[in-house]
Amino acid sequence: MDWCIIRDFILTLSLWNVCICTDFAGASVNEAEDGKAGVINFSTPSLSDEEAHSLHMPAGLKCDGCLVVAYQIGEVMECSAEASERKFLLEEAVEAISLNEDSQQQEGIHASTDTCWQKKGSGRAYNSLSGVASLIGQKTGKVLHHTMRSGDCRVCSIANRKGEVPRKHKCSKNWTGSAKAMEPDMVVQMIRDLKEQNVPISELAGDDDSTGYNRAIKEMPDLHMEKTSDRNHVTKNIVNKLYSMKPKHKELSVMVINAITRNFAYMVDQNKGNQTGIENGLRASIDHIFGEHAHCVQSWCGYLKDKTTYKHSSLPHGKDLKSLDLKSDLEKLFLDKLVPNSKKLANLASSQANESLNMTIATKAPKYKHYSASSSLSYRVSSAVLQKNEGYSYVSEVHESSGLSPGTETLKRSLKLNRKRDRKSTVSKTREGKKQRLLLKKKRSSKNSGMEVREGKTYESEIGLEHPDQEEIPEVMEIDKFDKEAITVAPLLVFDLETTGLSRSSDIIQLAACSKDSTFDTYILPSQPISKEATNITKITVRGNNMLYNSKPVNFKYPHQALTEFITFLSEFSCKPILVGHNIKRFDCHILYNALRFYNMYSEFCSHIIGFVDSLDVFKHVVPGLSSYSQTNLVDTLLDETYAAHNALEDTRLLFRLITSTSQGNVISDNITDFIFSSNYPHNCHMHQDNLTTFSEAINCKALSKATALKAARSNLRLCHLKLSIERNGLDGLRALLSELTNQGKVRVTSL
Repeated sequence: MDWCIIRDFILTLSLWNVCICTDFAGASVNEAEDGKAGVINFSTPSLSDEEAHSLHMPAGLKCDGCLVVAYQIGEVMECSAEASERKFLLEEAVEAISLNEDSQQQEGIHASTDTCWQKKGSGRAYNSLSGVASLIGQKTGKVLHHTMRSGDCRVCSIANRKGEVPRKHKCSKNWTGSAKAMEPDMVVQMIRDLKEQNVPISELAGDDDSTGYNRAIKEMPDLHMEKTSDRNHVTKNIVNKLYSMKPKHKELSVMVINAITRNFAYMVDQNKGNQTGIENGLRASIDHIFGEHAHCVQSWCGYLKDKTTYKHSSLPHGKDLKSLDLKSDLEKLFLDKLVPNSKKLANLASSQANESLNMTIATKAPKYKHYSASSSLSYRVSSAVLQKNEGYSYVSEVHESSGLSPGTETLKRSLKLNRKRDRKSTVSKTREGKKQRLLLKKKRSSKNSGMEVREGKTYESEIGLEHPDQEEIPEVMEIDKFDKEAITVAPLLVFDLETTGLSRSSDIIQLAACSKDSTFDTYILPSQPISKEATNITKITVRGNNMLYNSKPVNFKYPHQALTEFITFLSEFSCKPILVGHNIKRFDCHILYNALRFYNMYSEFCSHIIGFVDSLDVFKHVVPGLSSYSQTNLVDTLLDETYAAHNALEDTRLLFRLITSTSQGNVISDNITDFIFSSNYPHNCHMHQDNLTTFSEAINCKALSKATALKAARSNLRLCHLKLSIERNGLDGLRALLSELTNQGKVRVTSL
């Protein structure tokens, strides 16, 4: 056995324990009770003296002794992270150097800062035992410096509990204040550290949630540094204030809030560095949505370009807002509070890179585990810094620095992940990438809003103590999708019915079907009399217990028996057939559905077929311009024949010839994907008709157009569902319900 390979394998596991927070096959990562961090407990037995000697390890060493190596790897990683930060700090400083011709002074760098804590919280309790702050350069986008605060050390805590003096160790505790005070202290330290390295910061971007900048100015009065706000945090604060105003103003819907927020973001981007433009833009952004355009600019205001046809693209119905109370409150927010800060708004920056680093740190040091009581947190943060600065290849670089092979497969995977990251970064910066991201966000939000309205209250504080409505609004009816491969090989089965009358409530008196190799034909004794019109057409009559065709007795079956035999006939096909008929979409399908549903046989019937095709629609498409598309006229025109129409068996045979033996080719097979419809079609039609009747009152009083009501009915909605959506979330609820997307990407009813 090559023990050198095993040694490298164990050392590599130690490295990956620090780099990536995952459990390995056969090993688990645990915190030791004596204060040691990240012990790797392998499921393998302890090493023999000979094996330990081969691995250059002490005799009798167990696998959990790899902790020592893990510490060594962690220290290498810390050194590598510091070296990487120094490298990019120098690069940032070189790029930022700009000699002023008058003062001959070096201009400082532009950077952003943010802090993350290693505790999951709801926002009420800020008592994390540790925090990590980072400083990222604007030019390079790399981490220039980071620092940590920890209020716990496991070794010290255990020793204090036992009343002992802590053993000599690398203590992780370097903070005794509150968690809230960590961020300003770390910001001041990072600014001071860079100042000591003669790299001043001229502009520092970050949120406005801490006093770090103010403390730095107080402790270092000679600093020439400007604080800029983070754009995302400013926008988020405005959104929060708009939502706090929402209960007061009926007109301030989610759609309106999104429109106001979007207009604000566009205005800030268009007036970057222009304080006067920001002040005018804040006034214009409010007036514009209320139909006042005196402060608007033609470059972005559609009303000034075309006053006659202009409609708002993001306001309800494209109309101006009307509420004067809402306008007054918006003016207080935008004009009274934001205009005085127009200089700051004109120079917004971004700390998004810091947020990205915080997310990476959270993957290395999950918040549900406590790593800050040992050096483990520092190692994991260093790993995140290296990944941000050097890419995924940092793993191989740390391998080499630790005296290990960089690993062929590790290098391959690093290159693959780096390419993926670069590709994603490139796409996300393009106009198309940003539009796609906004579109996906809009779709997710719309879908979620619709589902919440349909489902009603399902999760809320103490909802179990209340009695919320349990009615669930039906979801969007999915449009059936057919397997193209299945329908291309499916046999065509032509069928036809003869009935007691011309209404959809008529009984079947003859059922026939014809395929290439088989036929089915049966007469069925009806439960209602045959009309004179039907007798004249079909030549079928009933006298007592006898059925006659052309005055001659014929064998017949009762409906249940006939339908059972028809389903058996369908089941004998090796592949599920497609049922073809003439004008079946308007008549035959519904008659057959009623008969099968009466005997609870429709589900079984549907399980034996793929779907239906109406040959009437197909021939209208294939042979346009005919005076009549009746089957008799089609046979006469295309086959140049006459036949005894309105006998079901003869009708099916002639129709089969029509669709397979004309000069047009196999008209069904060539157009089947365009004209096939679901076996559930007749059931859905009955349901749609029932739904439509509920809208009668709304249609009569012109609250709803018949076209919209029909569209709603076809999407499985009733009037009570629209009322319920308004009760649950007002007009936003109704809008979310009606604008849900189908599986084909179309709106359910309308996009208000």
